[in-house]
Amino acid sequence: MQERIRALRPRGAVTLVGIGGCGGAGKSTLAAALEGAQVVSTDEFWNGSEFELSRLAREVLSPLGRGEAARYRGFDWDRQRPFPDERVVRPEGLVVIEGVCALHRMFREAYDLRIWVEAPRDLRLERGVERDGEAARHTWEDVWMPREERYIARDRPRESADLIVDGGGA
Repeated sequence: MQERIRALRPRGAVTLVGIGGCGGAGKSTLAAALEGAQVVSTDEFWNGSEFELSRLAREVLSPLGRGEAARYRGFDWDRQRPFPDERVVRPEGLVVIEGVCALHRMFREAYDLRIWVEAPRDLRLERGVERDGEAARHTWEDVWMPREERYIARDRPRESADLIVDGGGA
């Protein structure tokens, strides 16, 4: 995968890679394994009640597309409020946008490479509960996973991917 990314011909000083997939598929693990990448998670654009994908486009993808630094305040899930400090993403090298909605139709054309990470539902649920605790099982099964299924049916992010990766061993 590293070779495929290095072989890309970026549109500017930045190589933008989108990594999408359902919760617990292994997106974050894959993004962290990409040497030297600046990683932005779509989870950072939660506002406490919904994802602000237009803010991701406006504060990260648009500035990077113009060759400018991206600046934003991510969401602290533990404290349920924005982080106090601004995060800066330099307009250089490899920048990875990873998350369930990373391959949303409003972002697709911004990427030099689109990756979808696939993993079985049971494994994804197991990983989510392991990360978030048994008390979160209900939220995973009755809220997050049905939302993901609706998003996938509507936006068809897997079909937009240039590369599909098996996250079952991630």
